[in-house]
Amino acid sequence: MDARISHTYFGPTPGTRYVTPGLTQEIACRLIGSNVLAGFEPVVYTRTPAGEPLRTYDGDLLTVVALHGSALRGVIEIEQI
Repeated sequence: MDARISHTYFGPTPGTRYVTPGLTQEIACRLIGSNVLAGFEPVVYTRTPAGEPLRTYDGDLLTVVALHGSALRGVIEIEQI
């Protein structure tokens, strides 16, 4: 699968938020794994509340991995191209 992968970190203040585009699948898996070890719970979203597949504005399939701790801390977007 070819994919475009980006990670958005939601820090404790707006100034600490950042986006890292262009991750490889290996780096994304390591990022998810290290967050699990740190106590965050990954939640994978592939469908809308209506049951339709998630898609980008361009129509590509999208998978979102949300990393939850005491609050949402990060989101990894995997766009299938």
